[in-house]
Amino acid sequence: MIQSLSAEDYEKFKSYLRQKNKRADTKNTILLKLLRQPQLPTNIDVKLYGKAARNAYHALCKRLHDSLLDFIASRNLESETTEEFEVLKRILTARILYEQEVHKAAQKTLQKAVTIAKAHDLYSMLGEIYHTQIQYAHLHPETNLTDLILAFQTNQKHHQHQENLNLAYAYIKDHISKTNNTVTEDLNQLLTDAFQKFNISIDTSLTFKSLYQLLEIINTVARLENNYFDALPFFERIYTKIALKKNITNKHLYYHIHLLYFMSNAYFRNRQFELAITYLDLMKEQMLAERGAYKFRFRESELLLRSLILNYTGNATEAIILLEAHFKNQTRKNKIQDPDLILVLCICRIQQGLYKQALSVLNMLKHSTAWYVTKMGEDWMIKHDLLQLITHIELENMDLVESLLKRFKRSYKHVISQEHRLQDFLKILEIIHKYPEEVKGDRFRESIKSLFTTKNKAKEDIFMLSYFAWILSKATSKPLYQTTLDLL
Repeated sequence: MIQSLSAEDYEKFKSYLRQKNKRADTKNTILLKLLRQPQLPTNIDVKLYGKAARNAYHALCKRLHDSLLDFIASRNLESETTEEFEVLKRILTARILYEQEVHKAAQKTLQKAVTIAKAHDLYSMLGEIYHTQIQYAHLHPETNLTDLILAFQTNQKHHQHQENLNLAYAYIKDHISKTNNTVTEDLNQLLTDAFQKFNISIDTSLTFKSLYQLLEIINTVARLENNYFDALPFFERIYTKIALKKNITNKHLYYHIHLLYFMSNAYFRNRQFELAITYLDLMKEQMLAERGAYKFRFRESELLLRSLILNYTGNATEAIILLEAHFKNQTRKNKIQDPDLILVLCICRIQQGLYKQALSVLNMLKHSTAWYVTKMGEDWMIKHDLLQLITHIELENMDLVESLLKRFKRSYKHVISQEHRLQDFLKILEIIHKYPEEVKGDRFRESIKSLFTTKNKAKEDIFMLSYFAWILSKATSKPLYQTTLDLL
């Protein structure tokens, strides 16, 4: 929980603890600093108390945990849920006023609550407001009860639509988790079945939050299947609805930035780089809106995509400079490095033939494999392990490659059995590793020809193409980076 705090929130939490502490010898701020480190120190109770004191340590952890919960809740009340609480206060106040027979004030209070709730798509609260207005409609002869009931019923439909989306989201997530995070059906069919099952229609009545959740569903499936080609029409269809929305408020801003990121990433994965950069620039523009309210929250996501787009449009040097400057700044501030950014810098260096530097980048990842699988996902870990294998083959660490290859096959047996392109890649990688003298021969070049004449080259994921570009560069003796750009 502590490592998930942004740099700004971490500093504010420290100040929060200092203000809360009544004694000068309280050790919660020391424990906080220790828990912020990438790895938890051993014998942490001895470090805190100068001797073994497990009971005191656990009591301190409990108090720090409770303080963290209070802090997160209070921060959330200050920002994310202000509108919800404004509406809730007005609903409760109006009901009290009706009980005290102050009817006019109660009515005005509810009308203001309706305005706020509509502006922020708070359908469940709108239901409570309409319920109260209908209950007391007989006290206001000027009220058109038919219109009020119609508004209530329309809101019910919006609310149900939103709930159906939550059900579809849960259904697909559950389905994916039960198949070891692999998608075995046709991507379009899986999404279409889920939308039909829960009666979901993609229209302008969806809120920004709902549209974000819908795109997250599609993005999850596309990422696991490495198929952004078939997913792109879904992305475009949804974003046309977003483009029709007006008056984007601060409350919508968080979801709008996410949506722009999804669009930029989808176009990048389809190698439509100009559109990718267009949406990325829009994303950065929105990050700076409202006095940069979400600038730091999305800064690394924006850097990730910008670096990738630069690298795959022939501007690798610029991408590397951006990433290295970021890491240097993070190290100076003693902040945790983003694993995604580490992997991108590793890709850039491998493609430039800087294999020792690439290995030093991979060595920045200090956690266990299990930790990264949980935190980043199995797909991320597979990409990492493939980069590790390539790096050690290039550095001619043959014994280590043998060990890593066996571990890879054992760890991802369930994925390899279903991913034919991964099977092909591993077979060729093993030849390059065990029989490097054959790589320059005509027989090898002929054997890999089928890998690069697929009918669905447009569907091929950009990262998978990057791995196959390494094979092609071996066969043709051309620089890896130029081979990669040519293959794209």
